[in-house]
Formats: sequence, C-alpha cells, structure tokens
Amino acid sequence: MARKIYLRGGLGVGAFRRIYGGAKPNGSRPRHFCKSSGSVARHILQQLQNVNIIDIDPKGRITSNNQRDPDQVAGRIAVAI
Repeated sequence: MARKIYLRGGLGVGAFRRIYGGAKPNGSRPRHFCKSSGSVARHILQQLQNVNIIDIDPKGRITSNNQRDPDQVAGRIAVAI
C-alpha cells in the first residue's frame, strides 16, 4: 500500500476499497463488482502513519525521508540487473 501511495499520491480508504475490490457472487445471477472491506485498509493506513511512512496531510503524501528508501532500493535493483 505504501508503494501505491508512492506512485499515486492522495489515495485514501475509499480508493483502496476500489483497488482491492472484486467480483461479488450472486448465486445463479451474473457477478458484479463489490468494494473490499474498509476496516482493513483503514487499519493499514493507520499503521503506516504510526511508523511515519506517510504524512498526515490531506493529500496522503509519503515523507521525503521515507521516499528516499524506495528510491535507493530501486536504484540498487537497476544496477544489479
């Protein structure tokens, strides 16, 4: 989830419900899209805030210090390949 926020800033609980949603079985009728649970997404976002990976601003951005870590890891992977 931190990677998704890193790539597309400003994602909230509602956006993650849409991203991780799937088909709802309706018995013999055709399936339709259904959003996922909001409590799971909310809990994960709260944990990311407690560990200071994302800021508590309205846009839900990742802090610059914590943005540096994924960039360094991506740089090491690019060099290794």
